[in-house]
Amino acid sequence: MARPIKLYNSAESERIRDIVAGDTTAFRSLVRDYHPLAYSLAYKTLNDHQDAEEVIQDTFVKIYQALDGFRGEASLKTWILRIVLRLSLNRRRNRSRSAWHRLGLHHKAAEETLDMATEATSPVSQTPESLCISQETRQLLLKLVDELPDTLREVLILNSLDELSYEEISRILNIPTGTVGSRIHAARKKLLQKLGQRDLL
Repeated sequence: MARPIKLYNSAESERIRDIVAGDTTAFRSLVRDYHPLAYSLAYKTLNDHQDAEEVIQDTFVKIYQALDGFRGEASLKTWILRIVLRLSLNRRRNRSRSAWHRLGLHHKAAEETLDMATEATSPVSQTPESLCISQETRQLLLKLVDELPDTLREVLILNSLDELSYEEISRILNIPTGTVGSRIHAARKKLLQKLGQRDLL
């Protein structure tokens, strides 16, 4: 006999029951609410728009198929992001390892990701020369993040999503909160060392 769904709030519970009962409007509402956050995580993990879109499509198919088994041990957001992260990491491991991918030249996605991350702090009056330098630095930074071990890269990517606390990251990765903090610290330390070696600090 299946256990009853136990969720953090009645709104989540009602929406999931509606979806399981076949309410397509409720499912579209769920996709609309969680798509931006889910896509952001997939894109930050993959640095590729097309790969991220395909992962998100797969994610919501899996969510639709698995919702009747969701028991609420974690929040709906945590559960969804855990699926996104797992599928994104699988895509990273399985996608082509051609020279284009290894060199980060398969798309402008790497540059675009870092452009978005720094847009708020970029002076409007930058010169063409300074823009060129900053773009090269951002591209290098993304490359260095991509070279981090999986355990460090995961927490750094998740931490870059402002919506996620250390507690949420710990639930997504199934690790203690203290481990989240220590991994983020280790990842930033490695990045600083690598940037220092290139005289960028």
